[in-house]
Amino acid sequence: MVIVSGFLTGLSVGIYCLGICLPIFVPIILGQKRETKESFWLVLQFSLGRLLGYIFFGFMVSYLGLAIQSKIVHQIAGLTTLFLGLLMIGYSLGLLRWGDKVCASSFIWVKIPFLLGFLTGASPCPPFLASLGYVFNLQKVILGVLFFLMFFLGTSIYIVPLAFLGFLSKENIFQRIAQVSGIFVGIYFLFSSLRFLLRI
Repeated sequence: MVIVSGFLTGLSVGIYCLGICLPIFVPIILGQKRETKESFWLVLQFSLGRLLGYIFFGFMVSYLGLAIQSKIVHQIAGLTTLFLGLLMIGYSLGLLRWGDKVCASSFIWVKIPFLLGFLTGASPCPPFLASLGYVFNLQKVILGVLFFLMFFLGTSIYIVPLAFLGFLSKENIFQRIAQVSGIFVGIYFLFSSLRFLLRI
């Protein structure tokens, strides 16, 4: 289930980034006229940075979850994941909105594609934050890394077409996939957190 939930959580990121963060990131990466080969190389650097960022956070947070045996800390992580799961459902249904200033103010100064990719691994969007709480309570480092590897693959679906085909409008198949994924993952985080909290 870690593989599926990680991939779907990555897909759900499209709700927050497709119309908000990527229009900020992509011009930084592809802001000048370049040949396709050069643009591909820049996107590859950006993606490699993202991959290493997600693996880093997956490893560190799951390791801390394994090392910290405090029941209260794990309960807080479970409650946080539960709350963020509810937020994901709300955003996916269009009941809530995620501000664009978070991405703009945090990363607009970064000009190096690899570094930009790495830093976007720490974007404070609900799917990423909920994922941190989830892997913290997995109690296995390898599962935390695997979750974020699949998370990376899920988010990558939006990166390549946006880089080479231009920005896609919010009314497209990618956004629909993100919305459906967000609802399912939000429900999964909600019930997995409840199950965890009732068990400890």
